[in-house]
Amino acid sequence: MLRRAFTRTALVAVAAAAVMTLWPAPARAGGSPGAGFGGTQCGQTYTPGCTVTAGTTGGGAGGGTVTAAGPGPGGGCAGTMNPVFGCVPPGCMITVAVVACPVGFGGPPGGAPNPAALAQLAVRLLRLPNPVIEANPAPAALQLTWVPTWLWVAPATWQPRSATARVPGMAVTATATPVSASWAMGDGRTVICGGPGTPYSSAANPAAPSPDCGYTYTRSSAGQPGAAYKVTATITWAITWTANGGPVQALPQPLFTTAAAPMRVAESQAVNTTGGTG
Repeated sequence: MLRRAFTRTALVAVAAAAVMTLWPAPARAGGSPGAGFGGTQCGQTYTPGCTVTAGTTGGGAGGGTVTAAGPGPGGGCAGTMNPVFGCVPPGCMITVAVVACPVGFGGPPGGAPNPAALAQLAVRLLRLPNPVIEANPAPAALQLTWVPTWLWVAPATWQPRSATARVPGMAVTATATPVSASWAMGDGRTVICGGPGTPYSSAANPAAPSPDCGYTYTRSSAGQPGAAYKVTATITWAITWTANGGPVQALPQPLFTTAAAPMRVAESQAVNTTGGTG
């Protein structure tokens, strides 16, 4: 009979810890993963690591906030360039969790502040975690064709995140809420899950599929780079904002965070369990 190991290896725990302890950059914004302000690409490979992009540093020595040239024929930043947040509007100051701007920011001279402009700044402050990929069998273990694989992301990454932009008399809070997870399984197929997925437990039937997020490979990963499929999980985050605790409004463009892990898949072999010789 077929036997499967259902205990996640220490390797995945190390990969998850490495991803979660890195200082994350802003998630990618736009109609699809990869478009927008900046982003983080992390991998749960045998040597976990991240490549971080978030605007440009402006070339200043020692990092930190760098004063940039005003707009010219080729564009540019009229305020300051920050290595994490990109172009910061004139007069605005960034702390760890709040961006503060002068009176009238984003509105007409001497007028009321523009809450929509503040909402865009608050979105820049959002620090969204990359999905920590979990599976049973574990990503570092051997998957078998025609045997269900359970998929889920670590529950700690599936939580709303908020950030606030503030001017005198107005505070705008942007909130990112995870709404779906897309799993590109490396064999040309994609699974869309409406939630984080259900963690596997020893009480589950090992031959049963996940109740809400899983996949069954039909061919081995032999011949793939490293003899493994590259599985990529992408979380889609819906963005809303509210000014001074007023009505909640939605931004049309979601944010995305993503991570990848290799999965080796072997062909299932039939085993005679009757004990007879036929």
